[in-house]
Amino acid sequence: MILSSCKKEVKYYPSKSFFVEYNPIEIIIDDLSFQEITDSIRNGLYRKEKYFIELEDINFKYKIVPFADTGGYIRERNGLTIRNDSLDLLKGNFPIDNLSKYLKLHYENNDKEYFYASYYKRAFIKLIFEPTDNSRKLKNRILHTIQVYNQTNIKNKDSIDFHIMLDYYLDKVYPQTIPRPTPLKKEN
Repeated sequence: MILSSCKKEVKYYPSKSFFVEYNPIEIIIDDLSFQEITDSIRNGLYRKEKYFIELEDINFKYKIVPFADTGGYIRERNGLTIRNDSLDLLKGNFPIDNLSKYLKLHYENNDKEYFYASYYKRAFIKLIFEPTDNSRKLKNRILHTIQVYNQTNIKNKDSIDFHIMLDYYLDKVYPQTIPRPTPLKKEN
């Protein structure tokens, strides 16, 4: 009888050195909502603790340390926002199928265009979901984003710490419907 053990290569995000320096704690997200996951990460940051999520695909094991907004100053243009199945950029919404193109523009911008990150070392990906969304949806989006990032040819990629931010909207903002003005009648 021959037994073969295939150990998957482990990839670290934002970087392996981050894991060595901060020694994050693994959290199991299988039965948690997106809000519970995000709030756990946010509360850990308040306590100066870092958490990681472990995901797998056919070839690799991924250890990811996401972060969440804790109320500090974050320059919005440094985040490439993915909401639902679209890219939500300052200049409009685009299909998620264009992720590779916009990752390249985002990380190679270096303050050329206002719509993308000011510098690749400050750039991050921002994933926005509904608070009630399940962890399966988050896992699929993170895996897809990482796989596209890994396949995209980006300058200085070996110097990039690939940060992922999780966020949800506390209150939905709906546009106010403004009644159309009635046309003025001219009296002769």
